[in-house]
Amino acid sequence: MSSTTTVRLSLSRLFSAEWLKLRTLRSSWVCAVAAVVLPIGGALLLGLAHTDPDFVEGVTARDAVSSVLSSSAALSQISIMALAVLVLGSEYTGGAIRVTFVAAPRRLTVMAAKALLVAAVATVLAALSVGLGYATALPFLTHASLTGVPFGTVLGLIGAEIGYCVLVALFAFAVTLAVRNTAAGIGLALGAVLLLRVVLAVLDIWVGFDLTGLAFSVAATRVLRDPLSVALPVVLAWLAVPAVLGSLTLVRRDA
Repeated sequence: MSSTTTVRLSLSRLFSAEWLKLRTLRSSWVCAVAAVVLPIGGALLLGLAHTDPDFVEGVTARDAVSSVLSSSAALSQISIMALAVLVLGSEYTGGAIRVTFVAAPRRLTVMAAKALLVAAVATVLAALSVGLGYATALPFLTHASLTGVPFGTVLGLIGAEIGYCVLVALFAFAVTLAVRNTAAGIGLALGAVLLLRVVLAVLDIWVGFDLTGLAFSVAATRVLRDPLSVALPVVLAWLAVPAVLGSLTLVRRDA
């Protein structure tokens, strides 16, 4: 009996169980499709814009590729974050989390499996959205003579955008772990990623120095460009605070 229990509670088994839950959730497929389709549409429009001589005046090939990739990631991140919230929030909303903890009492291991699933799904969706977005815009960039960027540079830019999407997905999951509610998780995560940068930019005017570096989106972008930058502690703090608070609540309270 003990050996059976150990197998059932292994991280790989829990990951498989979480993947089964996610792929049988209709809303998760809606988010997944949106995460891929919306960036393709955005890349198509941006590619068309690059065929306008006035729009591309002074724009280098690297700038054009970077703008296409970043816009694809920006459009994809919203759906990816919503999906990350659903991985945990849907169970709390429907009460199914109680059944999960009965079957797998090691709650932190369950959360680790969910977090791994979020990272894996975010990686796949981001790779599809950014890669297909680039492929969609490439003919227009070629027409505008905005090609010639080394393949290694393109891969590096794509990898940075994928990494960004994974970070925001994990942040959304951590926030949901802290609040244990789907609507609150989506609202707080999107607000922190999309709106806080704007708020801090306005405050810059009053305080006289740059506060935007404290925004999660800005810090995450800087870390992916330079992993040892001063933005690293900011990103770690944004991820750790909700994750630690959520974990403490998880082990001290009932589901």
